[in-house]
Amino acid sequence: MDGKGSPQQKLQQILNSHLGLDPLYAQVLSNANRDDAFTKVLSAIIYLKRQLSITDLAKLLDLTSEVVVTQLMEIQSIIRIPPDNQGFVQLNHASFRDFLLDKTRSKEYYQPLGEARMMVWSLACMVKYLKQDQWLRDKAEKYACLEWCSHLESAIGGCESGELPTAIVDNIQTFIRCEALE
Repeated sequence: MDGKGSPQQKLQQILNSHLGLDPLYAQVLSNANRDDAFTKVLSAIIYLKRQLSITDLAKLLDLTSEVVVTQLMEIQSIIRIPPDNQGFVQLNHASFRDFLLDKTRSKEYYQPLGEARMMVWSLACMVKYLKQDQWLRDKAEKYACLEWCSHLESAIGGCESGELPTAIVDNIQTFIRCEALE
């Protein structure tokens, strides 16, 4: 910038030259080992309706706490990992979520199916852990019971064709047949 031009032109030049945190997010994600467990954990922390401890997040995702922490360590420069497994994972900046949900910004790191995945993981958690005439034992089970429908609504809203993907229908049918509802 040469300092010439109107204030509006100067502001536009600055805005055009400033990319925000997107390059940082892309760099951190490009260095991460993006296996299935990583994608699962990343998607969950972006789409959770409310925070869960690492222990509860692990149960919801059918992973161990150690696997969740290992995956989070891949991106520890842009998130806050709690000192113990009872604490909550926090994003350092809300723009990380915005970055991952905007395909034009995040490109290959885009997380488009998170709501559907959260619904599927919630139903799977309920099928695995809920038993007839048994109280909810922890926050993972409570989250699954209270939020699966909200994730389903959001997933339906995100379907371009208006039809539910087969995986969602199959998981709903599995849940309906589970012993907790008998």
